[in-house]
Amino acid sequence: MEQTEDGVHPVELSVYSLISTDLDGINQSVTELRESQAILILKLRHIRESLKREHAMMYEAEDLKAANLKLESLKRRISTLEKRFKAALNDATALDKKI
Repeated sequence: MEQTEDGVHPVELSVYSLISTDLDGINQSVTELRESQAILILKLRHIRESLKREHAMMYEAEDLKAANLKLESLKRRISTLEKRFKAALNDATALDKKI
């Protein structure tokens, strides 16, 4: 069998040259796949963070809803107390005029 100076047989060299282009293509595909996965991971992280913020805002809105209901109740009570105070003040003024 004949060998080249490097100790590689010509048939081996031919097989390598045929397979190497396929291996280069596979290597390129794997590299592109890894890049694609990295981009997808970044997008998923962004979506997850966005969902976390939205979720936090929803719970914050729920908390604010309860606070708003309490404020409305307090406003009604203050309005009722104000009416009673004005009525009592009017009664006191009327009594002062009679005396």
